[in-house]
Formats: sequence, structure tokens, C-alpha cells
Amino acid sequence: METHVEGRGFGTLIRLYGGSLGSQKLRDTRGTETQSGLPQLDLDWLNETFEDGRAHRYWFLTTYTTLANYQHSLGKVPFSAMVMDEIQNIKNRATLASRAVEAMNADFRIGLTGTPIENAAIDLWTIMDRIAPGCLRSGSYFKEQYAVPDAENMADLHARVFKPRGTVPPLGLRRLKDEVARDLPTKRRYLQPRLMPKVQADAYDLAQIKLANGGPGAALKMLHHIRSVSVHPGDTGATRPDEFIAKSARLDAVMDILRRIKAADERVLVFIEHRDMQFRFAEIVRHFFGLERIDVINGDTPIPRCQEIVNRFQRHLKADGGFDMLILGPKAAGTGLTLTAATHVIHLSRWWNPAVEEQCNDRVHRIGQTRPVAVHIPMALHPELGAQSFDCLLQSLMQRKRKLAEQALWPMGDNNSDVSGLTEAVAAPTRGNHTVLADSMAEQFRRDGLLITSPDADGARELR
Repeated sequence: METHVEGRGFGTLIRLYGGSLGSQKLRDTRGTETQSGLPQLDLDWLNETFEDGRAHRYWFLTTYTTLANYQHSLGKVPFSAMVMDEIQNIKNRATLASRAVEAMNADFRIGLTGTPIENAAIDLWTIMDRIAPGCLRSGSYFKEQYAVPDAENMADLHARVFKPRGTVPPLGLRRLKDEVARDLPTKRRYLQPRLMPKVQADAYDLAQIKLANGGPGAALKMLHHIRSVSVHPGDTGATRPDEFIAKSARLDAVMDILRRIKAADERVLVFIEHRDMQFRFAEIVRHFFGLERIDVINGDTPIPRCQEIVNRFQRHLKADGGFDMLILGPKAAGTGLTLTAATHVIHLSRWWNPAVEEQCNDRVHRIGQTRPVAVHIPMALHPELGAQSFDCLLQSLMQRKRKLAEQALWPMGDNNSDVSGLTEAVAAPTRGNHTVLADSMAEQFRRDGLLITSPDADGARELR
């Protein structure tokens, strides 16, 4: 904003977030408007700017949280335009932030997002209703038409949003990164398969039996448990770092990846969902690689602290400090951050939502990146299941949903069809001897309709 607004003389930027908020509050007010129900911002000075025809010279920069907390004051301001970045953050219409956006008084609204349908089709309805109320009719009508996605209704929804209607321009403009950021360096994805050690395979077998014998209500819970076991079988005792790694095929693969990144003096982001694993993994990497510190960004990280971590990491762009790493939670740190000092992304744990995963990758592969980016996906393969292991089945689901999303709008979240299909495949696979990784990967690539690539010297296979 400082570069494009003040620098070009567009006017005065008013910051309404963090410590800057205090200068705009009424004297002797405490807390927020959601607590008191009364306006707490002193914006009366704007009245004179309207009278003098100078109001267009002022820009407000705020967050969705601040907007929700001070919506009574901000709702009284007649804005000419309202620009909402990462608008998928208000996809839940019942949240205070989403309702605050709805209540704002703005002549013109623009929303920007890389994931118009992050979970379910109703996400798009909420987003569009906040931009142009009524443009997709009522929420009940929308659910009736699009709640259960199929090729026909998703194509119809795509046309309603992105196609012009006679002389009326489309509601939305879809711009793919490959089309508008052609100068970005390449981004390559690699699968890094490893066979599960016995302790992990045994834990997987136990979870699989429970999944097969459990009722419908327990299926999702057990599926999450298998997903967790595929990261690590669990260890409550005080285990040495090398012993902890030896129990997990994924961790074993990640350590090999990190050694190669360190040898190249490059930097990496590692996405891990579970908080305990985030901090334990940080200590393990510090132990093996001698890093003085490894910062973690998750849902508990305050915004000022988060920015400090980002600034420290990005310093490598000015003075290359060699190998470094950040650990991030995919939901909390998957949007809004620029971390182009890294050139590698590792997904130690994965959610079955390719939109979330792609947002994580885009922390690195974005404007400002000047070097090729590598995305690494470690996979734990059961020696008796091979390509029927959870990690391989999840990869196939992600690949299928990614293809559908490239062709048209498609919900990326875990719908009932995804869960039931994945549960059925995980609960009753065909067992055999699948200790040859090359055979399992060939089956994986054929199932996903991809060109079978040869492994590199480290066993990684590129997705093309």
C-alpha cells in the first residue's frame, strides 16, 4: 500500500489494525464494539472531508477481525469502494466477520481469492452474496441446485459466474497463474515414497481393522486416525531423535530431503498440521542440522509475532544466510504470507483439500520468486498394500480433485462422497507383497492417468 498508494499520490492511508488502531479510538473507551455494542472509533473528522469533496483522498486498510470488532463505527462511513483480499476468509456467513462485511455501506465491492470454493459450493454463494447480494439467488435455492456437485451443475455454476449474459459482463474474472504470471520460475512436484517400518505398519493394520469393523459414525474418526498413523505411529515416551524418525516412513523421507536442501544451502517451508508434531519436529531438526532456531507459525501465533518471523526469514533475500527452515500449520499460515526466501515446500502432513495445499505452495511460488520451486510430498507405503496404502489413495483423490478444479469450479473440501470412497478403499484393500516401490509407484501413476516418471538418485518421482 505504501508503494502503490502514498508513493503514487493516491491519498492518505489510514491503518486500522494492531497498534495503529489506538489513535482512532474515542477517549476512555475499552474493549471492542462487539463487547459494548456502541461505536468506539472517532471518525467524525471524515465529515469535513466529505463536505470539502476530499473524502476520496483517504484509504482505510484493516483486517476482517478489526472490521468485525468495530463494525458499528465503520458501518456509518459511506465508502466508494470496498476491496476484500482473501475473501474466502468470510465464506462462513454465520461468522461476525462475514456479517460485518455484509453490513458495510459501499457503492462498489471487489473480492479477490485463489480458492472461490475452498470446501463446499455454498462457499461461493456466500462470497458472491457479500460482493453482489442476490446475484446467485437465495441460499436455499443455491443449495438445492449445487449442494451435491456433478459435472453438469458445476459447469452451469461456472457459466453463471464467469460468462457474460448478453451485454452484461460476467460477475467474476478467473485468472490462472500460468496466464498472468508467466515470468514466474518453474514449480515442480515430487512424490517421495518410503516403505513403512514394522512398528508403523502394525499401527496402520490396527487402525485399519477398527475402520473396517466400525460403524458409519466412527468411519471419519478412524480415517483421521489412519491419516495420523501414516505420519507417525505415535510415541508418548522419551525417545531419542533417531529412534523417533526410524518409526516413520514419512519422517525418514523428509530427513533425506532436508539433507539435500542443506547441501545446496537453500531454504524450506515444512507444513505440519498437529501442534505437538510441529514443535517436536523443530527440535529434531535443530538436533540433526545445528540450526540455532526454527520458528513455528500456527493458529496460536499472534499477528505481530508472525510478521517478525516472516521478516527474519525473508532477510535471506538481502543477505543469504544459507540453509534455514520454517514450520507452519497449513490452515493458519497457508494464506496471506510471502516467504519467497524459500525454494522448497514439504508437506509432512496433508489434508484432502488440494486448494489448501496449493495455497501453502503459493507462499513460495508467487510474485517475487526468482528461482525454481520444488514441492515435496513424502509418502508412507505399507509393505503389504503398496499403492493401496492411505497415502497413495489420498494422492489419487487429490489429483482427481485438482484436475476437476482446473476444468471448472469444483468443491475442494471433504464431501461425503470423498470420505465414503476413501473409507471403503482404505478399509478393504487387496493385500500382497508390495515391497518393490517402483511397482507401487507405476500402479499409482497409471491410476491417476499420469506419465510414469523414473525416480531420481534419491528415489523421488516428479509429477508431470
